[in-house]
Amino acid sequence: MAEVARSNWADAEEELPSPEVIENKDGTKTIISYRLNDAGKKVKVTQKIKEIKITEKVHPDVARRKKWAKFGAEEGTAPGPDFRTTQVGEPVYLRLGTQWKVIEKEAEEKQKEESKKASVGQGIRCRLCGGSHFTSKCPFKDTLGADIENASGTPEPSAASPTPELTKTTGYIAPHLRNRNKDEFAEKDLSVEKEESSTLRFTQINENIDEQTFRDEVLQRFERVIRRVTLVKNRETGRSKGVAYVEFDTPEIAQKARDALDGRGYHSLILRVDFSKPRAPR
Repeated sequence: MAEVARSNWADAEEELPSPEVIENKDGTKTIISYRLNDAGKKVKVTQKIKEIKITEKVHPDVARRKKWAKFGAEEGTAPGPDFRTTQVGEPVYLRLGTQWKVIEKEAEEKQKEESKKASVGQGIRCRLCGGSHFTSKCPFKDTLGADIENASGTPEPSAASPTPELTKTTGYIAPHLRNRNKDEFAEKDLSVEKEESSTLRFTQINENIDEQTFRDEVLQRFERVIRRVTLVKNRETGRSKGVAYVEFDTPEIAQKARDALDGRGYHSLILRVDFSKPRAPR
């Protein structure tokens, strides 16, 4: 019986499909392979690989020494250290002279100055969605702002709301300026309501997923009818908070997307999709 089981296991292993390599749009590779588990059942294994090319600059003499032919027991092996027979330690730099401490201190100060210049030269970043625009100009401030207010408990003063000093009638107001704020707010409310009716809020997204991967793996079938995708990120770490807002062309399409994606399993989590809730009145 053991011989029969072994032959069946070997036959099943030979029948496994060959690995498949898929080139993704973001430069990564998805490798799909199959194997047999301990119970003898076929298991699908999906791996996502990102190749990173690192360029190292060394002295020309060092580069020439790396190409020297090896001898003895290492004769015929490839250039570079063989980790089966060679243990690589930490690099030790030879400092000649007595002024190396001064040189090291100058290098640290130069590095601090460069880091300060880099921090000053960083672009504008939205505090709500992490995009490259001012927070007051964020297209999702009416939805993301509500989440921040609910979490903090203290509403942020709105730039569009008139201050008490501006609302006081201290003098004559021209006819064409009367009721101006009222009309502007009414128009804004209509546009916000229209935008929110076609915007879906995705929660329980794996924090390791970036915006492009989310588009390719979840929203690919709706790509032509999507206006905007915003993955909410942490301002300090830059990592995803597991929340995304997706604006569609029409509310009907948004409803179809919600029906298709709500409750779907994605990277070991269950997606929750709902229409974006309007902000609470101030």
